[in-house]
Amino acid sequence: MPAIEFSRLRTKIELLGKVYNQPGQFLKDLQDLYFFYSDLTFQSGKSNAANVNALKTYRTPLIINRELERLLRPRALAEPEETLKIIDELWQTKMLEPCQLAAGLLGSLPMESADAVFERIQSWSRTGENSELLDILHTKSTETVRRESPALWIKTLRSWVHAEDPTLQKFGVLGLIPMLNDPDNDNLPIIFDFLQPVIAETDPRLVVTLMQIIEILAQKSESETVYLLKQIIKESTNPDLPRFIRRALPSFSEGAQLSLKNCLKENPIS
Repeated sequence: MPAIEFSRLRTKIELLGKVYNQPGQFLKDLQDLYFFYSDLTFQSGKSNAANVNALKTYRTPLIINRELERLLRPRALAEPEETLKIIDELWQTKMLEPCQLAAGLLGSLPMESADAVFERIQSWSRTGENSELLDILHTKSTETVRRESPALWIKTLRSWVHAEDPTLQKFGVLGLIPMLNDPDNDNLPIIFDFLQPVIAETDPRLVVTLMQIIEILAQKSESETVYLLKQIIKESTNPDLPRFIRRALPSFSEGAQLSLKNCLKENPIS
């Protein structure tokens, strides 16, 4: 792999900007850029043997996509329609770097393009994509919406949770993870408000996904999470809820576990 000269890299990215309104040519030139900076000494066959589901990759340094996202962000903001055409081309490659860039550009679009962003997240989440690809999609493509309008993102997740498609329901809950992992987001009340009816219902198809959320919440704010669960216990008539709470106990400290167990004893569900 050639040593990275940033002036040369930026020149190559500037040349990409000249074909921004030609998605097919943009993709071709981008692939040439990735090949130029790829690590051709890496034996991909040995790596894929360890993980048959691994995404194909150009093996480029992380800085390449970071610079691409940074330098193309103004174009994404100014030309959202052209950017969406490029994003669709990139995502169809099913390769790591182009898909990362596609998700990053989705997350750079203005709020006026939120519906187009949601449409792609929803559509691509339903197609049985590689889990790594979906993690990238749900984290990077929602950055602008989560930052500028968390209430809109929660509203969208709520509509997915109540959809008939079980896959979409799952991603309605998983969509909370980027919010919870964002160090700048401390708006737990909006997340608790979303979760309360979902946990109270304890749909068996969502239990594993909800356990992931509970574990993250317990690490982020154990006391508030325990309070949420105790409120749900006190108000619930769902006979499946105690089993769910007991399954979640290992995510908490001994004191918190005892508090939840006592709450279950004091509020039996008949």
